[in-house]
Amino acid sequence: MLSETDDAVRPQFLKPSRSVRLAVALAFVFTSALVVELSPLFVSHSWTRGFFSSSPWQSERSEPSRQTRTLELFVSRDLASPMNRIGVTPAGGVAIVLGTVLILLVLAGIGVRTAARASRESEERFAKIFRSSPLAITITTQEDGRYLDVNKAFLQMLRYERKEVIGHSALDLNVWADPMDRIKMLHATESNKTLRTRMRTRGGDIREVSVSAELIELDGLQCVLAITQDVTETQLLEEQFRQAHKMEALGRLAAGVAHDFNNLLCVTIGYSELSLQYLDPAHPLVRNLVEIKKAADRAATLTRRLLGFSRQQILFPRILDLNTVIESLNQMLLRLIGEDIALVFRPATDLGRIQADLGQIEQVLMNLIVNARDAMPRGGTIIIETSNLHLEDSYLDSHFSVPPGRYVMLAVSDSGSGMDARIASRIFEPFFTTKAPGQGSGLGLSTVYGIVKQSDGHIWVYSETGQGTTFKLYFPVRAETAEPGPQPLQEAEPQSGVERVLVVEDDESLRNMITTLLESAGYHVLAAGTAESAVRMAQSFEGTLELLVTDILLPDLNGVELAALFKKSRPDLRVLLMSGYTGAFIEHYKTIDPNVKLLEKPFSRRALLATIYDTLHN
Repeated sequence: MLSETDDAVRPQFLKPSRSVRLAVALAFVFTSALVVELSPLFVSHSWTRGFFSSSPWQSERSEPSRQTRTLELFVSRDLASPMNRIGVTPAGGVAIVLGTVLILLVLAGIGVRTAARASRESEERFAKIFRSSPLAITITTQEDGRYLDVNKAFLQMLRYERKEVIGHSALDLNVWADPMDRIKMLHATESNKTLRTRMRTRGGDIREVSVSAELIELDGLQCVLAITQDVTETQLLEEQFRQAHKMEALGRLAAGVAHDFNNLLCVTIGYSELSLQYLDPAHPLVRNLVEIKKAADRAATLTRRLLGFSRQQILFPRILDLNTVIESLNQMLLRLIGEDIALVFRPATDLGRIQADLGQIEQVLMNLIVNARDAMPRGGTIIIETSNLHLEDSYLDSHFSVPPGRYVMLAVSDSGSGMDARIASRIFEPFFTTKAPGQGSGLGLSTVYGIVKQSDGHIWVYSETGQGTTFKLYFPVRAETAEPGPQPLQEAEPQSGVERVLVVEDDESLRNMITTLLESAGYHVLAAGTAESAVRMAQSFEGTLELLVTDILLPDLNGVELAALFKKSRPDLRVLLMSGYTGAFIEHYKTIDPNVKLLEKPFSRRALLATIYDTLHN
């Protein structure tokens, strides 16, 4: 028995409804009334040829009365005995039987109504889930794919009205990007697999979808219940994530290669210049050495591009006005594009300032202009535009990932051939190019990408085949005033010196080359291959050291830490750091010693001697 507490927790479908309780009560009332009405009749009368008697239940061996011959109800002894003991008359027994049958019929009817109501409620629940599900759900015929029902999410995904879909097949509406995909979906139902495919919207756009389908039967008709999830945005994010990881891996590879390559180039350039210094200009080997140096210089430019892509190159950021930078490059850009291409500049008034390396921003502009020029072999128009923007979350969610805030936007647009999405997704990869062999290195746009990212900026590209291309660069706004541009350096023979210089470089060839160049200029040189050996050498040296020339990346201790260690015991020691990248180390050391100098690898003899003289005397 269930108590009141049990009844409170009883499942809803087990609780008798009000109609059920009423029907059972009426059945009992009717049975009781029947017994009350029939009992007097059977008690007061005997029927000559009736079926009932008011006497107790008779056994099969009982003799009938001799005065009145009546037909009475005879039952077996096994049944009559217990009935007699409990005092139930034949009329009462019949009434009980009839009442029981009536109650069973009432309960059967109630059960049918309850089952119908449960079925109706189940259908209503399914309909509610079907209509309100955020996933697209459809019911189609298995034979011809005719839509019997679709939910709101499906209509929103493909941008159809309900009346345009119901009664039509997917082939009629051209929903499947590949018509054979419907057959693949039917095959997938046999193995309970999810199908990754593409669907076409009412406007013709292609959406990447994931479809799960199951065969069902409705009113004897074989149908397909399909649940479709739009994964276009998810797939785009996955591709962007993979692309970012790929670019990062390529950047680390490029940085590692460039570091070792820079050392080799330094040796090649240094010894070729040293040899040229001792040879008569008319000597037949001079021409060969000049070509060797030119090749090394071109290789050095290639290395800088690799480092630019990897965001590991050394930058000298300063506050810039982009309008001023573009106007100063105007004549050079016109010479780059030729006479059949129009160059239009649309500067914004009161443009905000940015912080970036001037030379690198100029490189970005030239690379973008050259890329636009190559996309217009028959001429066209290039538009350079600047503007102030305040990006909000609503804009960012629909475009690309960049923190909200105030930015200076630089846009370079062309009216060229454009490109499809497949090519656009790879344009920033190093060595990727659509040009013919020998017509491009594939590093132009990858260099742009690296410089923008290293300058805390963001880059976005939009292009369609035959509709041109637009590159948009976003740089955070700086409040400082723009700094004046650098003055051109005088190309003069660097002065020599007699100071004592400690050179620390782990690459033996490069260390020997630097030592040779400095000694040829009159300096006294101590050379070490590691930070540990440099410390021991300095401790054993009794004279005065005026200059420490060290590579930043050393096997045991980086050059910044080594310089800081030396400055503790020799506060007047001047420091010149050498590196092809890792500008973050430089910024860190500048907080310790603002007068630190940096020499970027690969360097020439003139650059080495001029920088050393400047470090010692300025």
